[in-house]
Amino acid sequence: MKNEEREAPVSARVELAYLPTRADIAEALHARSGSAAHWWRLPLIAGLITAAVLVVLLMLAAPGHVTVLVAAALCPVLGMLLGGWVNQLYRVRQMTRYARSQGEYTMRADDNGVHAATAVMGTTVPWASFRHYTETANLFILVIDDTVGGMTLLPKRGLRDGTGVDGIRAVVARHLAPRPSSD
Repeated sequence: MKNEEREAPVSARVELAYLPTRADIAEALHARSGSAAHWWRLPLIAGLITAAVLVVLLMLAAPGHVTVLVAAALCPVLGMLLGGWVNQLYRVRQMTRYARSQGEYTMRADDNGVHAATAVMGTTVPWASFRHYTETANLFILVIDDTVGGMTLLPKRGLRDGTGVDGIRAVVARHLAPRPSSD
C-alpha cells in the first residue's frame, strides 16, 4: 500500500486591490467614533431648532431683550455643532486626498499580518500591532491606536481572487477580537 503524503495546511490569505474613496474614509471615521448619531445631521437639526425657537419668540411678541438673550444662548451651540461638522468634513477631505495620492492600494492579509503596497510605499503590519477590528457594511477597520491615522482599511469591494467577505472575516477574526462593546 502506498503512503499518501498529507500537505501541511495552507495559510489563509486574502488579497484586495482598491483606490480609496471619500465614502471609505467617512465610514471609517464614523465607525471609529463609536457614535450611533449621524454627525452630518447635527448642524441641520441644531439650525432648525434655533430657527423654530426664534420664530416662536417672535410670534409670541416676546420682548426684544428676551429674543436677543435666547439668540445669544443658541448661536454658540449652533456654531459649535456647525464647526464640528465642518471640521469632520475637512478631516475626511484631507485624509481622502492623502490616501488617493498614494495610488491604488494592493493589500494582503495572511497569518503574518497585513501587507500593503502602493506606488510610493510598501509595509507590513503584524497582527500584534492591532488592538481590535470593526466591521461595517463596506469595510473592515483594523485599529492600531486612537489616532486618526491609527487604522488600516480593508474595503470589501476590493476583494480579489474570488475571495468572499466570509474569507476576509475569517482571516481577521482568527487574529483579532471585534471592537469591545461600550455598553
